[in-house]
Amino acid sequence: MPYWIGQDDKVKELVDEFNASQDEVTVNFTQLEWKDGRDKIKQAVAAGRGPDVWLMNNGLELDFLKAGSLASLDELGYTKNDTGKFLDLAKVNEYEGKLYGAPLYFDVSVLVYRTDILKKYGYDKPPATWDELKSVASAITEKSEADGDKVSGWQFKGMDDHVNAINSTWESFLCQAGGSLTSSDYATSTQNSPAGKAAMEYMKSFYTDKTSPVGTSALNGFIDGKVAMFSFFQSVIANVEAGGAKTKDKWAVAPMPKGPESGCSMVGGHSLVASSQSKDLKAAGTFMKWLASPERSAEYMDFKAIFPYDTAKVDSAVQATYDEKLQSDPNWEAIIEQLSRNSPDLVLQDRHGWATRWEAQKASVVAGVGGQVPVGEALKSIDEQVDRALSAEK
Repeated sequence: MPYWIGQDDKVKELVDEFNASQDEVTVNFTQLEWKDGRDKIKQAVAAGRGPDVWLMNNGLELDFLKAGSLASLDELGYTKNDTGKFLDLAKVNEYEGKLYGAPLYFDVSVLVYRTDILKKYGYDKPPATWDELKSVASAITEKSEADGDKVSGWQFKGMDDHVNAINSTWESFLCQAGGSLTSSDYATSTQNSPAGKAAMEYMKSFYTDKTSPVGTSALNGFIDGKVAMFSFFQSVIANVEAGGAKTKDKWAVAPMPKGPESGCSMVGGHSLVASSQSKDLKAAGTFMKWLASPERSAEYMDFKAIFPYDTAKVDSAVQATYDEKLQSDPNWEAIIEQLSRNSPDLVLQDRHGWATRWEAQKASVVAGVGGQVPVGEALKSIDEQVDRALSAEK
């Protein structure tokens, strides 16, 4: 899939560059679409005709891991020196003590805010806590409406035209409230908890008092100056920048406002994996090491992808490129701060019952936050559906 945001042809260019760089391995490239690419790969692998190497979400899919469909990185020629350069977050790709995915980059959820709107209403810095977020967003909504040009102070990404985004949004706020997706043994869904209720009631309050607009796109509203703040993966910066004159020099990024327990957020991004049935694991590993190398990952920072390596363990030339890119954009400071707040735990929980959970959350979180069903009922529905999926995994 075209993971280079905003440039669908870029991945093919990288593959062509790899093929031209040496004469031992030739990659035959197929580009799929995001809307159905992952399903096509899953069907092809199940039929025994899948690709040698493909893209997968960080955290990997449990079905592939349990079926033995993926080759471990050590089978692909990775050494401890190679894997020791990854950030600790790379543990999201571990299964039964082995790594099965080479991270291309990480994503973390951050706060994106309109500096021009906050300044207009008397705020010289973004909110740092849930309480501040609510008070600032409410004040902007009320004051702008009184001025005759209403701006919604906040919108939750996923309560709009991109419903799938509610999953990363919800899991970030659940984490900040101190909640978890599953029990420590991954056997039981644990969202219907005091932390779950606190997170969902907090999110719901933005709609109850009409601070957030029902059905308005967080991203499009932000670009048009009708939404002052929203949160999503930092890679959304590329979309904000595409707003051109509408957004130029009018916005910035901050770490997520801290909840009752922490300022953690959902972790995303993508990794490369290889088929355990590949006829040439060495060739697959050679290509993966190149495309997911520190050199290429430093390039991915151009679309605000988070470098997945410990910078103290990479070559000085790569480190210099990394430092140069960090200095070129002040938003990187907030992104790196948010990165430091996260652990692999939430992603490892999310792996279990993932497909069922993400469908259940899309329906129940939107309904609970939007007030169509009581919060407790929404959380209970998620747990009931995910529990059935977790039971089937045993």
